[in-house]
Amino acid sequence: MQRLFDKTSPLGATIWLRLFLFTLLFGAFTLRLQELTRQDIWWDEARNIDVALRPLFQIANAPELDIQPPLYYWLLHGWSNFFGVAKGQPPTQIAFFSRLLSTFIGVVGVALLMAYGRRVGGVKIGAPAALIGALSPFWLAESQETRMYTLGFALLTAAAALFLDQLAFRRRNDAPLFSGTSLLFVLFATAALMTHYNVVFVLVAWWITWGVWAMAQSDRWRQLKAVFAHGLAMTLLFLPIAPIALRQIPDYQNPNITVVTLSEYLRQNWQAYLGGYAYDPTLLMGFADFWLWGIALAAALGLVLGRIAMTHTTRRTSAPAIHSFALPFTLAWLIGGLALYYLAVLDRSAFHVRYAGFVTPALYTLIAVGLAGFARWWRPAPALLALTLAVGLAHGAHADLYDTRFDREHIAALTQWLRETTTPDDVIFVDQKYPFGFYYQPYAIDAEETLSASEVAPARYLFVDINTIDRRLTEWAGHAQRVFWVQWFESDTDPRRAVPFLLDKYGRRAGEQWFHGYAVDWWELTPPTRFELAPQMQPLTLQFEHAVQTVQASLPSTPLCPGDPLPVVLRWRRVPGGAAARPLKARVALYDAADNRLAQADERLLNDRHLAPAYWSIEDRPLGVYLLAAPDDLASGQYALRLLVYDAENLNPLPWIDEAGNPAGIEPELATLEMATGEICERKVQ
Repeated sequence: MQRLFDKTSPLGATIWLRLFLFTLLFGAFTLRLQELTRQDIWWDEARNIDVALRPLFQIANAPELDIQPPLYYWLLHGWSNFFGVAKGQPPTQIAFFSRLLSTFIGVVGVALLMAYGRRVGGVKIGAPAALIGALSPFWLAESQETRMYTLGFALLTAAAALFLDQLAFRRRNDAPLFSGTSLLFVLFATAALMTHYNVVFVLVAWWITWGVWAMAQSDRWRQLKAVFAHGLAMTLLFLPIAPIALRQIPDYQNPNITVVTLSEYLRQNWQAYLGGYAYDPTLLMGFADFWLWGIALAAALGLVLGRIAMTHTTRRTSAPAIHSFALPFTLAWLIGGLALYYLAVLDRSAFHVRYAGFVTPALYTLIAVGLAGFARWWRPAPALLALTLAVGLAHGAHADLYDTRFDREHIAALTQWLRETTTPDDVIFVDQKYPFGFYYQPYAIDAEETLSASEVAPARYLFVDINTIDRRLTEWAGHAQRVFWVQWFESDTDPRRAVPFLLDKYGRRAGEQWFHGYAVDWWELTPPTRFELAPQMQPLTLQFEHAVQTVQASLPSTPLCPGDPLPVVLRWRRVPGGAAARPLKARVALYDAADNRLAQADERLLNDRHLAPAYWSIEDRPLGVYLLAAPDDLASGQYALRLLVYDAENLNPLPWIDEAGNPAGIEPELATLEMATGEICERKVQ
């Protein structure tokens, strides 16, 4: 750390600078402790805590680490052991000590931002950069969650400062291939990559920039040798993690997510990194947007004169020599990191502003450079602009801490309601593993676990496999009086809605309740209940364009009565040799003799991996479920069930292709249903 904070520097030894840094870090730590446990533990945090509390050697191969390397979890494991964190403790106690790690590292990141800013442009860059990091609502939010992002920010910032130091040393003709500083750079950069794989976009940008710099030197081959050698050293350090990465990364994508445009990508990132997750245009008396984009314009304009301003500043102070390559390197960090991640977004369809957040140390430093650039026009301008920036950041930080509209989830309120509402004769199903078990017992994630008797309803994580869900519900809910189905607002566990299909088919929907981040629906049953998704599946081939076709169908048995559920199950496939480039939906509708549509059910066509038809293999035979309700006032007679397939985005129907291969309309008939007489229906009710 002495290499990062050189106390032999006259500037580093200045009393006022030390006082400023101490005050800033104390303020940053105090800010991050505010309301540290106000928000409930949410999904990401609960998963991280659960994994970290396992034996150390089980962490790296934990299946929950679907796209994350293990370094943070190892660190959280040691931290949790030190503070005695364990399952079964009060959730607020677990939340405080597990989040405290991010809080501590977040403050370290602020100090490192000061160190890096000084290397870019002296204290007049380092001080405002650290101030931005201390007040940033984005950094504040990440410092209050049990996640790895603050660790990644800190490690990357330390690596960047060490990189500039070793590069300055490398200008000497007698500089060795490796030095203590350059080895530390490799160590910190590798540690950052072992914290989050998205760090690779920043590191690639760094190495490309370093290579371009090396090519511009008179001793380019010696410099290129150093570039290659340090890249090789980092690769060797990362090799033990490579098998884990190769297992996680290649198949990670979500084609069902709409890719954001470049302009929207940049807008969302800028808004989050400066305004935070709780950004609201009504902040600052309605001038939040003006502040947000005004800072962007001011920073960009100030950067035009930034390098001149930094050189001017250095001559007038006793600051250490400024790295001439620092500003281009910082720009490459920001622009390269954002550009490379956007290319990954286009390829993998996985976007969230925090995934690109590893560019924020560069962004905050460049904002500080931009503010300093105005000193050439008017010397008080940087201070006034910094004050304006700080006021907006403080408002954003206050919103992040106290504005309940932006809370993650209210799992504590949900579980308290369930304890007050349910009985031992009920059962609760939850569509996500986490964080339900931190707030409610008895609860089981493992399907084989036997739950002990309790005064409240037993709760289970319900993994929805549409092919076996009826058997699972029969096993766990066959003797239940009521079933409560808890769904997370970001869940994709049951996109074909097989669970409500079965519960509506065999039970009576009794109510719904909403909590912040969760919805609860519940049904009344008459046990014993034997659930069956698709009884009497029969072959049925209906082809729509050269895209998809039905293979089998389970249709309602007749006679039917008014108000009866009309369950339809269809098995689908892609047409061999055909194409289904766009997302599709299917509609099953009930028509009377006059061709009036009386009821309908529309569902997306998805396979068992929840992918649209464009991504189905030729072997896929996914099920789709459609539950209609016969209107209560239907007269006796015959009614038709028809099937329509249409584009999910533009709603254009696909033509139905008959057996001869010719277009034959758009809505073929599935079945003719007979509506029963009143006497039959009365006996059925009895």
